[in-house]
Parts: sequence; C-alpha cells; structure tokens
Amino acid sequence: MRALIKAFGIGGGALRLVLMTFVGLLSTLETEAAPERRVALVIGNAAYQTVPTLDNPLPDSKAVAASLKRIGFEVVEGYDLRLDAMRALIGDYAAKLDGAKVALVYYAGHGVSVAGENYLLPTDAVLRSEADLDFRTMNINLVMRQMQREDRVNVVILDACRDNPFAKELARTIRTRSASVGTGLAEIATNSAAGTMIAFATDPGRTALDGASGQNSPFTAALLKHIETPGISISAVMDRVREDVWRATNEKQRPWVNTSIIGEFYLNPVVAPTRVATADPTAPLPAATPIAAQNPQVLEMKLWEAAERSGQPEDYRAYLDAHPTGYFAQIARNRLARAGGSTSRAADADLKEPATPAAEADLKLSQTERIETQVRLKALGFDPGGASGTFGPGTRRALSNWQKTRGIAASGFLNRGQRVALWEQSEGDYRKLAAARPPEPKARTVSAPRPARVAPMEARAQAAPPPPPQPQPQPRSGPSLGEMGSFLGGVGNLVGAVRR
Repeated sequence: MRALIKAFGIGGGALRLVLMTFVGLLSTLETEAAPERRVALVIGNAAYQTVPTLDNPLPDSKAVAASLKRIGFEVVEGYDLRLDAMRALIGDYAAKLDGAKVALVYYAGHGVSVAGENYLLPTDAVLRSEADLDFRTMNINLVMRQMQREDRVNVVILDACRDNPFAKELARTIRTRSASVGTGLAEIATNSAAGTMIAFATDPGRTALDGASGQNSPFTAALLKHIETPGISISAVMDRVREDVWRATNEKQRPWVNTSIIGEFYLNPVVAPTRVATADPTAPLPAATPIAAQNPQVLEMKLWEAAERSGQPEDYRAYLDAHPTGYFAQIARNRLARAGGSTSRAADADLKEPATPAAEADLKLSQTERIETQVRLKALGFDPGGASGTFGPGTRRALSNWQKTRGIAASGFLNRGQRVALWEQSEGDYRKLAAARPPEPKARTVSAPRPARVAPMEARAQAAPPPPPQPQPQPRSGPSLGEMGSFLGGVGNLVGAVRR
C-alpha cells in the first residue's frame, strides 16, 4: 500500500480513487485513455438567395470541421442551410450534447445584431421588418441554451461580423431607438457557472474583413493555424489568433473574446495511448515510473470519471486536491457548491471550528475584501447596515445570523473555512447584485483658475508671508473711534478727488 501511494504521489482522500483507477488500467494489456465526449456544431452559410454570395464561409467552416475532427470532436455540420434545415441541424446537435463534457459552435456567414440580440441568418432569410427576426432567423441565445443545459465547457466562435446588406435593409424599416441595428454583432454575456467562452472575429459592433475568393478569412486562417496546437490552453490559442489577425490586417481588425472559463481548458489535450504491462502481484511497484508521471492527463481523466460515477462530494474534492486548476476544476466546484459543501477538506475542517477574533485577524482582510464581505452578506439577505469596510455591530450581527443558517457557532467573526463557504454560497447572488448596481458617476474635473498677472509691487506683497492671525474683537453695539476716523478720512479723500 505504501509503495502504491509513493508511486502515484497522491495520498489522503484521493487514495480510494487512485486504487479504482489502477484497477481499471490493469484490466487490459493496452488501453487508450478515452477522453470525455466533445461535440461541435459547424455551420457555413454562403449562397444567400436575396443578397450576393459570400466567398469565405464554406472554405472556412469546412476547414474548421476537419480540424475539430482531427482533435477528437464529434462534429455536426451543415452548409448553405435554409431555415428549416438549420433548425433541424441544431436539434440534432442538442440531442448529441447529452452527457458531453465540451460543447463547441462555429458559425461562418451573415449575422445581424438588433437591440443587443444576435441572430444567425439562413440562406433563405428575408428581413423586411423586425418581426422577421423571430420567424426567419436563428437567435444565438437559442443555441446557447442547448449548450448550457448541463455543466460543461462551452465555446462559441462567430465569424459573422461582415458588412451586412441584411442589416442595412432592416435598419430602414426599424424606427424605434430601442431596436437599433448594430454594424456588427453585439457582445454576449457569459454564464460564469457554465464555463463559457465567446469568440468574435472582431470587436463587438465592428465589421471583420473577408479573405480572397475561395480562401479563408483572416480570422479563420489564424484560428486554423493554432487550433490543433497540442498542449496549450484555449486562452493561449485565442491570444495567438488575436495577434496574427491584428498584424495580418495592418491593425484594422482585432478579434474579441469574452470568457468565464476557470483554469486551463485544452482544445487539443494530447491524451496519448498508455501501455500497461501485466501486473505481477509479487513484484514491487516501480517508483520511478508512475502513470501520472508518464501522462498526467490520463490519471486526471480517470480521477474525474471516478468522481462522476460516484457523485460524492468527497470524490470531487479529491479531484480538486490533485488537480486544483485541472480540466474539470470549475465543474467540480459547481457540483460542490450545489451540494452545499466547500471545495477543499482544509476549508471544511475550518468551517466546523468556531471563528474567533484571532482567526479573523489571521485572514488579514484588506479594506476591499472587508467591503466585499459586507456586500456578499447583503446579497444573501443578511443586512450588515452598510458597506464601509468596518466590521461594526451590524456586520457582526449579519455574520452571526448567516452562521446560524449554516449550523455554525454564531460568533460573528470569520475564519478561513467560513470565508470560503460565504464566498461560494453568495457567488450567484453577489454577481446579480453587482450587475444591477448603477454605474458610478464620473468625477468632474475642475480646472484650477489661472493666476492673474500682478504688478511687481503687488507680486512682492503677495509673496510676503501672511501676518499672524489677530484675535477677533468682541461684538460691539457701535463703531469704534478708529473706524469712525477711517470713515471720515475716506470721505475727505473722496471730496478732494471731486474738486480736482
């Protein structure tokens, strides 16, 4: 047993999962680590019936579909689709997503943005009124709803930000400001719980450049260059795509990405076949060649599959202990959050310990973190009486009330585990509260008045130090003799001036 623990380099709660993994690996002489199901939808629309045919969508989409197949995706693909065929294809894609761990969509063709909503256009699209958007197009949100029905990694890539004749025609018929037609596609907000990335060929509201006839657009050409690169995260892929497009278009087009994926996600994780020799029960395990060292992704995949089969919080924690930034780390955290547990055993142990002033002091919360703590309590319905960053009686009372609902000793203070639990429990409500908060008004910049030009004598007088403050005289019922003298002297001067 000790040799097994040493061989895998993993102990504690993950040992049971490692044993299950080892038994599975020894079941055959040669096994290939089967990756999780990854399903992609690829659509390319070019032969539009009422506007000129596009040159790039078919070469773009067919090349992307072939590339995705090479890196292990099941691809549902369709080209030059009318509306009914487009809806049917998306239905087939939604059916294949059941149980898939990665969902990807690539679309090349015309799209239009109206009132912040994005619509993909079939080849038989006719847009003469705003109502046609509902009945003659495909709202991208309908596609994303199919992807987000389960916890999985979702990637949407849209090369549809072209100079669009449909948008120009539609803009002539829409007269309400609330339904304005955008030049390009509009920004799509990501769902943080779902782990989603949205990639546009260019910035929201801008149009992208097309390539030469029969070739790839600048965006898809760069995507094809990097999408199959083994062992780099999708964030790195999109960074490289952005740089290539920016340079290829002479800084006229800049791809834009919005993501809520936590950790590293690999389009091409390079899970290679692993050969396992027949086990000899009398021979010690070779400590120098653990399976994890040969291919860490094999063991990670097996740990995740074991956790998925059991569905137990401790198994998801074991996965997170071994792979805190792993392929499925965010999904594991989502599972634990819904189960009401924290994401680490150390945090669970601290959660059960009574929080004390000393434990809270050890957190060394900054002023910003204290304010966020108060806002998160407010988001959960425990009013701290303000968000000043000072933990006064209102904050202590709110913390105590929250602790009672979690079955924790109501001390009114925090420790490390309770802080983790408060953050995880409040994440959804905190984001909603932050999104609903009105934007901060911009501070007005007041320019200092320009100094007036003064004569030399006046300048010297101004440069002189101010006289020491004089004690203020007590109020009197009438003017003093000095004030009367000054007044009469002023009158005399005025009379002399009039005579002159």
